[in-house]
Amino acid sequence: MRFLGNLKRENNLICMETLWVDFQNEGKEGVRLICTGTLKELKEKSIELIDGLELLIWSDDKDDCGKIDNLIVEATVKYSNIDQCWVAQFDNEKLRNQSEINK
Repeated sequence: MRFLGNLKRENNLICMETLWVDFQNEGKEGVRLICTGTLKELKEKSIELIDGLELLIWSDDKDDCGKIDNLIVEATVKYSNIDQCWVAQFDNEKLRNQSEINK
């Protein structure tokens, strides 16, 4: 199942490019965008990473009953000199399961 990229924010619909990430691949300045799946999706979608690019990043997740309920959050891309790669920065407080967002 793929996340469609539509979120509700205070009665407005947000549509922006989505990108699969591995939230466990956290660097010092954000989630590192170096996983094989992330790199493949960047190529398939022809996404060029630039400082300040805003994306919806997501990862596969399941609820306690095994039903798919992906994690998703708005993020900003940055090249990290510390991590020596592109990272996605986001507010951990805003990380949600898709079911929470689409209520």
